[in-house]
Amino acid sequence: MNSGGPEVGARAGTLRSLAVIGAVSAAYFLGVSVALHLEWYPQNLPGYIYIGIIATIGAATAGRWPLETLSIVTAYTAYTALGPLPLELYGLYVSPPESLMPLAVVTFLAISGRGPVFAPAATFLTLVVLLVLPWWDIVAVVIGHQPLSQALLLDSDLDRSILLAELVASALVVLVAVMLRRQRRATAELARTNRELSELRDAQVARIAERERTRIARDVHDEVAHHVAALVIRAQAAIRISDRHPEDLGQAVRDIAEGGQDVLARIRAVVRILKPALADTVEQYEAPLAAEFEALFDRIRSIGYEVHGSVSVPDDMPATHRSALLGVVQESLTSTMLHSASTEVRVLVEETPHTWAVTVADPGPAKERFPQVPRGGSGIPSMSARVTVLGGHLTTGTHPDGSGWTVHAELPRTVALVREEVTI
Repeated sequence: MNSGGPEVGARAGTLRSLAVIGAVSAAYFLGVSVALHLEWYPQNLPGYIYIGIIATIGAATAGRWPLETLSIVTAYTAYTALGPLPLELYGLYVSPPESLMPLAVVTFLAISGRGPVFAPAATFLTLVVLLVLPWWDIVAVVIGHQPLSQALLLDSDLDRSILLAELVASALVVLVAVMLRRQRRATAELARTNRELSELRDAQVARIAERERTRIARDVHDEVAHHVAALVIRAQAAIRISDRHPEDLGQAVRDIAEGGQDVLARIRAVVRILKPALADTVEQYEAPLAAEFEALFDRIRSIGYEVHGSVSVPDDMPATHRSALLGVVQESLTSTMLHSASTEVRVLVEETPHTWAVTVADPGPAKERFPQVPRGGSGIPSMSARVTVLGGHLTTGTHPDGSGWTVHAELPRTVALVREEVTI
């Protein structure tokens, strides 16, 4: 979509340059016209008209054909200023330094643009030396063994300061053009660097957005799917007892209502997490970690499961690791409810010298609680993502005898300690 950007920018720059050249040329020829009208003009006015035309054409073509334009303008300047002109062409003659104006314009534009530097500078300065310095006086002084300072007095009785000013002005044409060329290159390099930084920033924003989408999907799956699965199991239980034990139906419906309220609270909690925090985006846990796990176990026990839980990890665990352990246990229990016929599950959360480990196992056998629901959930990928981002690893599979199902995750404590030290 932006592929035409550089071409459009270059075309616009060319049009701006041509507009400036046209405006300057119009002002120059207007001045010549006024001088002609007022009969206030130097000798050989046609020569000034010709150098204006040559300067305009040279300025318009120097950017695209710098060497060709330089050659033509140099030939014209040398012919009209150095060579003896026929009588019919004598009107082209203009005395220096005015005769150097077209070549100065072409030299400046070629050097300050994308053209060569040495050829225009050497050509221009050579003609300046040939046309400005009083070579006949210098030769006469050398032959007559007179002081060299005498040669610096021009035939027009101008003092040596005029000569020095013309030489300095000619050198400034080249110097300013070189400085402008460097400034344009620095500006182009800065623009290129800014484009690269912009692209890197956009890529980083895309990666962050992708990471956030993954985190949102994982949080929604872990928090909502777990409670919805428990709610559906309670509803199935209520259907089963409605005929055989109608007196227990009221309690079953109340359990479903409480479960629905719990699901609603969890959804609101996920929404609060997704909102931007004012100070710290890391969720802070106030309850002891063992209490968090026990509340999770109680929710599963309330729908008829027998949960044997053992938690022996410290409460001062980093929030990211704490959230990962709770997420793995919660997702594993959800998997048991959805894919196992067992009503018994064992959970072990422990601290070893180098890791924090979680093991969730049920004896099986495997059975789909909701066979009408399509397979292919994100339970195992979600757990794996939680663990691997913290440098840990996750293993899942049946028991050695082929029965049941086990989820085992380990998080390295060394990584957590290093992160805490860096944070401090």
